[in-house]
Amino acid sequence: MDRLDNTVRPYAWGSTTAIPDLLGTEPTGEPQAEMWMGAHPGAPSRTGRGTLAEVVDTDPEKELGAASVARFGPRLPFLLKLLAAGAPLSLQVHPDLAQARAGYEDEERRGVPLDAPHRNYKDANHKPELICALTEFDGLCGFRAPAEAAD
Repeated sequence: MDRLDNTVRPYAWGSTTAIPDLLGTEPTGEPQAEMWMGAHPGAPSRTGRGTLAEVVDTDPEKELGAASVARFGPRLPFLLKLLAAGAPLSLQVHPDLAQARAGYEDEERRGVPLDAPHRNYKDANHKPELICALTEFDGLCGFRAPAEAAD
Protein backbone atom coordinates (compact mmCIF):
# COMPACT_ATOMS: atom_id res chain seq x y z
CA MET A 1 0.00 0.00 0.00
CA ASP A 2 1.26 3.46 -0.90
CA ARG A 3 0.66 6.78 0.81
CA LEU A 4 -0.79 9.30 -1.65
CA ASP A 5 0.35 12.88 -2.04
CA ASN A 6 -2.61 14.69 -3.58
CA THR A 7 -3.00 17.92 -5.52
CA VAL A 8 -5.14 20.70 -4.06
CA ARG A 9 -6.92 22.92 -6.59
CA PRO A 10 -7.15 26.62 -5.66
CA TYR A 11 -10.50 27.62 -7.19
CA ALA A 12 -11.91 30.96 -6.05
CA TRP A 13 -14.93 29.37 -4.31
CA GLY A 14 -12.73 27.25 -2.03
CA SER A 15 -12.42 27.47 1.72
CA THR A 16 -9.19 28.90 3.09
CA THR A 17 -9.20 26.58 6.12
CA ALA A 18 -11.17 23.32 5.61
CA ILE A 19 -8.52 21.30 3.72
CA PRO A 20 -5.60 22.53 5.85
CA ASP A 21 -7.63 21.67 8.98
CA LEU A 22 -8.27 18.17 7.65
CA LEU A 23 -4.61 17.64 6.72
CA GLY A 24 -3.22 19.26 9.87
CA THR A 25 -1.30 21.87 7.86
CA GLU A 26 -1.08 25.63 8.07
CA PRO A 27 -3.52 27.54 5.85
CA THR A 28 -1.89 29.45 3.01
CA GLY A 29 -4.51 32.21 3.05
CA GLU A 30 -5.53 31.24 -0.48
CA PRO A 31 -8.72 29.37 -1.37
CA GLN A 32 -8.26 25.59 -1.43
CA ALA A 33 -11.31 24.16 -3.16
CA GLU A 34 -10.65 20.55 -4.18
CA MET A 35 -8.19 17.86 -3.23
CA TRP A 36 -7.96 15.32 -6.07
CA MET A 37 -7.21 11.69 -5.25
CA GLY A 38 -6.75 9.50 -8.28
CA ALA A 39 -4.94 9.02 -11.56
CA HIS A 40 -6.48 11.88 -13.58
CA PRO A 41 -3.81 13.20 -15.98
CA GLY A 42 -4.58 16.78 -14.94
CA ALA A 43 -3.44 16.20 -11.35
CA PRO A 44 -2.59 12.57 -10.55
CA SER A 45 -1.84 11.58 -6.97
CA ARG A 46 1.82 10.86 -6.35
CA THR A 47 3.36 7.93 -4.51
CA GLY A 48 6.90 6.88 -3.64
CA ARG A 49 6.81 4.84 -6.88
CA GLY A 50 5.68 7.64 -9.22
CA THR A 51 2.26 9.04 -10.06
CA LEU A 52 -0.74 6.87 -9.33
CA ALA A 53 -1.33 6.64 -13.10
CA GLU A 54 2.22 5.29 -13.59
CA VAL A 55 1.81 2.80 -10.74
CA VAL A 56 -1.48 1.48 -12.18
CA ASP A 57 0.02 1.34 -15.69
CA THR A 58 2.85 -0.96 -14.52
CA ASP A 59 0.47 -3.74 -13.40
CA PRO A 60 -3.24 -2.86 -13.62
CA GLU A 61 -4.53 -6.23 -12.38
CA LYS A 62 -2.26 -6.15 -9.32
CA GLU A 63 -3.19 -2.56 -8.45
CA LEU A 64 -6.91 -2.56 -9.35
CA GLY A 65 -7.92 -6.23 -9.34
CA ALA A 66 -8.93 -8.43 -12.26
CA ALA A 67 -12.66 -7.68 -11.91
CA SER A 68 -12.12 -3.92 -12.12
CA VAL A 69 -9.83 -4.23 -15.14
CA ALA A 70 -12.35 -6.53 -16.86
CA ARG A 71 -15.20 -4.07 -16.26
CA PHE A 72 -13.51 -0.66 -16.67
CA GLY A 73 -10.22 -1.32 -18.46
CA PRO A 74 -6.65 -0.92 -17.19
CA ARG A 75 -7.12 2.42 -15.48
CA LEU A 76 -8.48 3.70 -12.21
CA PRO A 77 -12.23 4.05 -12.90
CA PHE A 78 -12.90 7.07 -10.69
CA LEU A 79 -11.51 10.35 -9.38
CA LEU A 80 -12.23 11.13 -5.75
CA LYS A 81 -12.50 14.84 -5.06
CA LEU A 82 -12.67 16.27 -1.57
CA LEU A 83 -14.48 19.59 -1.97
CA ALA A 84 -14.15 22.41 0.51
CA ALA A 85 -16.60 25.10 -0.51
CA GLY A 86 -16.23 28.49 1.08
CA ALA A 87 -18.77 30.05 -1.30
CA PRO A 88 -21.55 28.74 -3.54
CA LEU A 89 -20.35 26.71 -6.52
CA SER A 90 -21.29 27.40 -10.11
CA LEU A 91 -23.88 25.37 -11.97
CA GLN A 92 -22.27 22.32 -13.53
CA VAL A 93 -23.66 20.08 -16.24
CA HIS A 94 -21.79 16.89 -17.12
CA PRO A 95 -22.09 14.74 -20.24
CA ASP A 96 -22.94 11.08 -20.31
CA LEU A 97 -20.20 8.66 -21.41
CA ALA A 98 -21.15 8.58 -25.11
CA GLN A 99 -21.33 12.39 -25.31
CA ALA A 100 -18.01 12.78 -23.46
CA ARG A 101 -16.23 10.36 -25.79
CA ALA A 102 -17.67 12.00 -28.91
CA GLY A 103 -16.89 15.53 -27.71
CA TYR A 104 -13.34 14.64 -26.68
CA GLU A 105 -12.65 12.86 -29.98
CA ASP A 106 -14.03 15.85 -31.91
CA GLU A 107 -11.83 18.36 -30.06
CA GLU A 108 -8.79 16.09 -30.44
CA ARG A 109 -9.47 15.71 -34.18
CA ARG A 110 -9.75 19.50 -34.53
CA GLY A 111 -6.49 19.99 -32.61
CA VAL A 112 -7.97 22.02 -29.75
CA PRO A 113 -5.21 22.14 -27.07
CA LEU A 114 -6.10 20.49 -23.74
CA ASP A 115 -5.38 23.73 -21.89
CA ALA A 116 -7.36 25.97 -24.28
CA PRO A 117 -9.93 28.05 -22.38
CA HIS A 118 -12.59 27.27 -24.99
CA ARG A 119 -12.07 23.49 -24.77
CA ASN A 120 -15.07 21.63 -23.29
CA TYR A 121 -13.76 18.05 -23.04
CA LYS A 122 -10.49 17.62 -21.13
CA ASP A 123 -10.88 13.83 -21.25
CA ALA A 124 -13.21 11.20 -22.73
CA ASN A 125 -14.96 10.29 -19.48
CA HIS A 126 -18.40 11.07 -18.14
CA LYS A 127 -18.66 12.67 -14.73
CA PRO A 128 -21.15 10.86 -12.50
CA GLU A 129 -21.08 12.39 -9.04
CA LEU A 130 -21.92 11.39 -5.49
CA ILE A 131 -21.95 13.71 -2.49
CA CYS A 132 -21.00 12.50 0.96
CA ALA A 133 -21.04 15.58 3.18
CA LEU A 134 -18.57 15.67 6.07
CA THR A 135 -20.04 18.91 7.43
CA GLU A 136 -23.36 20.74 6.95
CA PHE A 137 -23.95 21.10 3.21
CA ASP A 138 -26.82 22.20 0.97
CA GLY A 139 -26.84 20.49 -2.41
CA LEU A 140 -29.24 20.75 -5.33
CA CYS A 141 -29.63 18.23 -8.13
CA GLY A 142 -31.69 18.32 -11.29
CA PHE A 143 -33.58 21.10 -12.99
CA ARG A 144 -37.07 22.49 -12.86
CA ALA A 145 -39.18 22.30 -15.97
CA PRO A 146 -38.49 25.44 -18.07
CA ALA A 147 -42.03 26.78 -17.63
CA GLU A 148 -41.83 26.32 -13.85
CA ALA A 149 -38.44 28.05 -13.70
CA ALA A 150 -39.78 30.95 -15.79
CA ASP A 151 -42.67 31.41 -13.34
